[in-house]
Amino acid sequence: MFDKDYWSGILVSWWQILVLVICILVVLGATIAIITIIARKRGDNFTVKTRDLTYGAICVAASFALSYIKFFKMPYGGSITAASTLPMLIYCYYFGFRKGLLVSSVFMLLQLIQEPYIISPWSALLDYFLPYLALSLVGLFRFKRSRYDKAVKAGKNPLCAHTAFFAGTAVYMVVRLFSHVLAGVLFWANGIDFMGWTGDLTGAAAWGYSLTYNALFIVPDTAIALVAGILLLASKAFNRFMASSADTLQNTHPAAENNEGTASGTDKG
Repeated sequence: MFDKDYWSGILVSWWQILVLVICILVVLGATIAIITIIARKRGDNFTVKTRDLTYGAICVAASFALSYIKFFKMPYGGSITAASTLPMLIYCYYFGFRKGLLVSSVFMLLQLIQEPYIISPWSALLDYFLPYLALSLVGLFRFKRSRYDKAVKAGKNPLCAHTAFFAGTAVYMVVRLFSHVLAGVLFWANGIDFMGWTGDLTGAAAWGYSLTYNALFIVPDTAIALVAGILLLASKAFNRFMASSADTLQNTHPAAENNEGTASGTDKG
């Protein structure tokens, strides 16, 4: 990383990337602030506890480490990894959109310095910022304690309570895929020699190439994370741990929420 060749893929001025990072962080901060103000008017007091930050740091570190384990690497960038997005997906699912957005921002910045290749601030936006911030969208389909308790009482496999996780992961994958495909059409469709596509591509050829190329690594990479996620979410021990650790008491009776919140130390996210 300290070798100047490591940064040879960045073909724009450093200040342009810095301005983009600052603008994105300002927009994210404003978004979280607005959502929090609206939520507080509805009685949802959003707080970020040390526990939330600790779990977030662990998940970011795990995802970043796994992103270096590559099963396959595409010729023009992109790779299939060892379920590198799973820790981030799990965190966003259990802790919700707002906390997930904070943690995804850190992960996004780390990805931005991992073998970067940027030819424009807009290519950085589509190839790094939007795809990795999209992980937080899983938080919109967050874990509900009531659904989990219902499955347990019915004697069902805990996996039955996590259909929202798979829906959220599908949304993340579609958003990430679209962002990369658009970047491919706008910035990476020149000088191509890949599976029958050659030269400088435009129109339908550029879209077909970009969709095929990006789907070849994004779909398998997400599928590996989902398979690993199934193994985790089917585990009763893992579910008990997360149910007692994460913010899982939304949509419950107020009295029950107060009692369980005191016992498990949960907070609204």
